[in-house]
Amino acid sequence: MARPSRLILATALLVGMSSAALADFDSDVAKAYAPYRVALFKSNQKDVEGTKKALAQFQTVWNGTILETYPTAPARYADEAKWSESLQSISAIAAKAVDATAKGEVLEAHDILEAIRNELDDLRDRNGVRVFSSFVNAYHAAMEPVLRVTVSEQSWSDETRAQLLEQAGVLGYLSDDLVAHAPAELLSNGEFKKLLRGLTGSVRAFMEALESNDPARVGAAQKALKPAYAKLFVKFG
Repeated sequence: MARPSRLILATALLVGMSSAALADFDSDVAKAYAPYRVALFKSNQKDVEGTKKALAQFQTVWNGTILETYPTAPARYADEAKWSESLQSISAIAAKAVDATAKGEVLEAHDILEAIRNELDDLRDRNGVRVFSSFVNAYHAAMEPVLRVTVSEQSWSDETRAQLLEQAGVLGYLSDDLVAHAPAELLSNGEFKKLLRGLTGSVRAFMEALESNDPARVGAAQKALKPAYAKLFVKFG
């Protein structure tokens, strides 16, 4: 009896594989993460309708593609003990944000949505997975405390400057890390490169302002950090 051809054997193997094995979880999460970023941005802008639309798009991908395609963890997350719990938790967080938005509590929805980013970061950290969003989120986590520091002529001191210099050093390191781990397909995108230069330029301007020891200049550079980050995040983060 003739042996089956290699093509038949390959086909049989593919048919026997689960859909999760054939799919790419991180790529599918990226498809859900795009409208998630928009929902974060729109909710922070108090745009109720924009937030509703983005959340609906996120739920379509998450509750459809993600939950249906990955009932069990793919190989990259094979040791994850909280697989189903993590995915369902993200779905529940989104539903809670939808409810808040429906009530017009869009800033509350924004705060709720932050937990999705944390859930995904925790899931990846537990499994030693790093994607571009991991580096963007690390930068964001370091930026937020910088933005909370009060900078004014009246409050300016050597202690405040020293604190901000230390934090600026961390931002500089993380922005360099972000650049170093930008995917090749993004580095070939003109808009991405422009926004990335905007982010790294804002960090550089902040450092230079601190070196000048001019609180007015420092305050202006501090305020420029978040818009530069937000433009990159909402489109590519």
